[in-house]
Amino acid sequence: MNVAVPSFDSPSFTMPTVSRVRAHYASLCAAAATPFGAGSMAGHLLLIDELADEGDALLIAASISGAASLVLETRTDAIRYCVRNGIVDFAVTTLSEALRILKNEVRKRQPIAVLLEQEAAGVLAEMVERGVQPDMLRWATPDSALQGSINNLMERGARPLPPSLEAAPDPAREVCWRAGEGGSAVLRQLDSIAGQILPRDDPERQNWVARAPRYLPRAMRLERRVAMTDQESAAFLAAVEDLGEQKALAAPVIVRIGGQDYNAGG
Repeated sequence: MNVAVPSFDSPSFTMPTVSRVRAHYASLCAAAATPFGAGSMAGHLLLIDELADEGDALLIAASISGAASLVLETRTDAIRYCVRNGIVDFAVTTLSEALRILKNEVRKRQPIAVLLEQEAAGVLAEMVERGVQPDMLRWATPDSALQGSINNLMERGARPLPPSLEAAPDPAREVCWRAGEGGSAVLRQLDSIAGQILPRDDPERQNWVARAPRYLPRAMRLERRVAMTDQESAAFLAAVEDLGEQKALAAPVIVRIGGQDYNAGG
């Protein structure tokens, strides 16, 4: 049966892939488990040096994980890209403005992404002077002039993001589902099925399924990806196909498991 749904393999030149966001999210949750004893970054501050090296995917993943994020960026095109696509919630020009927003959300354990349009040297020095302390930082830009401030933040407790952050998910364990334009309702149906199948005591995957649709940029919201065991993926596919046979799916959808596509709802 042919279903008019965009391919999983369509290239994207302006946005990170859902797969990359998912990989960053899983690594953030794993990184939070050791120092914070939690399955998410809720209530913690993440500092990101700039949007290069997948900083945009990391920002999206951080919001899904519950983190409050501060990214430093001065390139006009990068700032416009972030604001236009909803990757950041606020773009400000002073650290004081950024902190007013961040402190509130950290206290409430709510995710927020703030972009500060300032050079890193001045911001880091001011953060050290004012006692602003990130819980975790990603500093990909080598600059010996900034190393003193970075070392100071780390000595006070900031943890670097682990190298495993960049590891891609295992495609053999990844289940994907995708709909065409206007397919938000059917994706919500499949999200609900996934939430029922995944273990309740697995906050990393449960939170991803529940929160990713809200924090993924609009251009990425018609695709879902999550790791499942063979037993979980079989149960998921059976439930989707059952709804398809009952004509109960809101729109056509493609489910991909282990590289094989299954059409439903057409």
